Amino acid sequence: MPRKELIDKVKISDSMFLFQPCVGSSKYPGLITSAIDAFKHLDMDLITSDDQTCCGGFLTFTNVAQPTSTMPAVARNLAIIEDLDLDTLTLCNGCHTFLTEFSHFMKDRPPVQKVVNVILSMIGREYKGTHEVYHSLEIIYKLKEKIRERVVRQLKGIRFATHYGCHYLNGFKNTAIDDAHMPTILEEIIETCGGEIADYEENRTCCGTGLTQVILNKEQLSLPHTKMKLDSLNNTRADAVVVVCPYCLSHLDRMQHKLNRRSIGHYKTPVMHLVQFLGLALGIDVNRLGFDAHAITFTPFTKKLKERGILKETD
Repeated sequence: MPRKELIDKVKISDSMFLFQPCVGSSKYPGLITSAIDAFKHLDMDLITSDDQTCCGGFLTFTNVAQPTSTMPAVARNLAIIEDLDLDTLTLCNGCHTFLTEFSHFMKDRPPVQKVVNVILSMIGREYKGTHEVYHSLEIIYKLKEKIRERVVRQLKGIRFATHYGCHYLNGFKNTAIDDAHMPTILEEIIETCGGEIADYEENRTCCGTGLTQVILNKEQLSLPHTKMKLDSLNNTRADAVVVVCPYCLSHLDRMQHKLNRRSIGHYKTPVMHLVQFLGLALGIDVNRLGFDAHAITFTPFTKKLKERGILKETD
């Protein structure tokens, strides 16, 4: 169950820095517009910066660069946000992992932070470690009661499966605001908006990308694992899957399309990020949610919403 002592530590501000994830920005731009619009409806401004770069996680995972080489890039991003005097909101498990873990590493080791700041001084930056980094899941859960009051589209009768992702569940056992082994906060958010939960056996397993296995062991490990998860999803007859990481979104969405093309199965469950789900429930223009960028069509999903009067025919 949710850990109240950790939830109480989550700070809600009028403005936060939206850390834009690579996958979300390049493949699914609707994540950015959904987040900005949805949080605006909840009285929070999300600030972005063109100076922000990749969190550096992908470079580390694929051994393109050593962690010590990636730290200055992480520190530079955090320094940009510190200069704006904002806490950070992430949409991605990977971004959340690297921004928090590397910042903890530097703050706990002053000599390392000193070396990093020597490098940053060459571009006129300094990392101080004065601000917090939060996952969007944590902020949205903290705003749950305000969301309940402002839901425009009650999603009654719509069945949603959930997927948390390995990085959030396994990487933050001590700091996640929920039980890493049996989390419920995503389900609570969905039910707050009137949705129903479609439970399935593989709902806590990896999407299949785990530790870049989709690159290193695609045919032997990644695809078979993803197929197992998608087969389990098919059995639930969920109307959609809600995830909290754009990398998981990309994998579960695009691998359905790939397996269908190989005639390995028949998969058609649309996948959306939590901020898209939130935007849908809060009445955001459907075009701003960016569903058209997804590989698996949302047409049957939106058709069902219209049949139930949740969406208007003009939406």
